[in-house]
Amino acid sequence: MISALKSEIEFLDSQVHKNMAIIPIKTPINYNIDILTLKKGFELGLVEVKECEKPQVNTLIVVNNSVSPLLLVDGEEIIGGDQNRIVNATVIIDAQSEMHIPVNCTEHGRWGYKHEFKPSEYILNSRTRFAKTHARRSNRDVQTEVWNSIDRLESLHNVSSKTQAMSETYERKKTDLNELVKSFEICKGQTGVVIIIDGEVKGFEIFFNAEIYAEYHEKILKSYLIDAEIKDSAFTVNVDTAREIISKACESEFSEVGSTGLEKSFEFKNEEGLGNLYSFKDEIIHVSYMIGDEKEFGMDEAHPNSGRADFIV
Repeated sequence: MISALKSEIEFLDSQVHKNMAIIPIKTPINYNIDILTLKKGFELGLVEVKECEKPQVNTLIVVNNSVSPLLLVDGEEIIGGDQNRIVNATVIIDAQSEMHIPVNCTEHGRWGYKHEFKPSEYILNSRTRFAKTHARRSNRDVQTEVWNSIDRLESLHNVSSKTQAMSETYERKKTDLNELVKSFEICKGQTGVVIIIDGEVKGFEIFFNAEIYAEYHEKILKSYLIDAEIKDSAFTVNVDTAREIISKACESEFSEVGSTGLEKSFEFKNEEGLGNLYSFKDEIIHVSYMIGDEKEFGMDEAHPNSGRADFIV
């Protein structure tokens, strides 16, 4: 399925601002998915997130009172409760059901009730997503890697948060980030994006649904912007390079891993980066791929495969 798709992705006109650029993506398929996002679920009063009866750092309960399945996206932050958390993998929760989901803490210095959970304006910054993903595959302590990476984010921006909250760093940079994001508009029918910084591709994100992508557009861009040193410099966007990176990602070996909800989850990795793919009812709904330096985090061990996903090849 992915191998057939790689040659059909449409790369729209690139957008450049300072030393960052994006290439909007349109996929040949734009699924009309009957699915609810976390933000809309909260807005409609159909979704509730709560602590477990005996609160746990790495588990939350999500209640979906909608008649549609609920989509939670990898890295999506939920703030409140006893401490802020992020969803640690894309999950689809069945309609009118309740589920315990795996999460990671993004607020190391607080353990005490603040207010009811609500969706954050942010997702996990790209470098921490990379660290989290690779730690899980390398059988390391994922939570420790997340906290360490958020500490590095604070140091990068010279921010000191009382509770070591990732969202605090985002808030301190909010004005700058909002101004930068204005330079990157959503295109009609856009379902994904390639992110380029200093002329180098840093990752891509595809949702196969324009409405869902639009909801995460700014969050995705901010998650890369906050990790970058933004400066005035020019470079030429090479669309062929972006196309080649997506093509190589599609040619990776995909391994099916355990899923939490209705989704099927797959991991893939090549010499340049690592990614995740999620399908629902045998249709791909979300693909993310990040390029990063494994050695930076001391995480360069090989990841054993857990079985090839035949439907992808």
